[in-house]
Amino acid sequence: MFRIYRTNYKFAQKIKNLINESKKELIEEFAAHYIEAYGLAPLAAKIYAYLLMDCKREGKTFDELVEVFNVSKSSVSNSLHLLSQHKHIEQFTKIDQRKRLYRISPEHIILRLKKIHTFLLREKYLSEKYKCYREDNSVEINELHLKGSQIYSEHLNKCIAQMSETVEKLEQLNQNI
Repeated sequence: MFRIYRTNYKFAQKIKNLINESKKELIEEFAAHYIEAYGLAPLAAKIYAYLLMDCKREGKTFDELVEVFNVSKSSVSNSLHLLSQHKHIEQFTKIDQRKRLYRISPEHIILRLKKIHTFLLREKYLSEKYKCYREDNSVEINELHLKGSQIYSEHLNKCIAQMSETVEKLEQLNQNI
């Protein structure tokens, strides 16, 4: 019987290590994406990705984050402050605990989509401004470039409409929770 327990224990440890490695790899991929896409500092991106993996939204303490990332308290504090300022995360306390907990903001997806939406609107504005400039100044343009510009403009309009619809649905969902 001891052998079976020991074998099952070893098997369980292997599975746990695989899950931890898989989770660690996913966190690193998310962090790299957030660094590039949102300009987050590396530690802030890692903390954001780590909190994103907390699917039950139970929250993580400041001390847990310091321990997990093995960095100074001031580095974690600065990263949490940055993420809180941009409303990527929220802090809360449980009734029976004194320590503050941190978790992903319920509106994090909406905020990210709104940022993309703003970018698309700016892109559309600049594209239309360029089109007006060409027309007002009789700038000659080849047919291929003109058709490409039209296709791009249509694409932007569809993306903006779809993004608006998605944000609206998510906002309604958050109101119902």
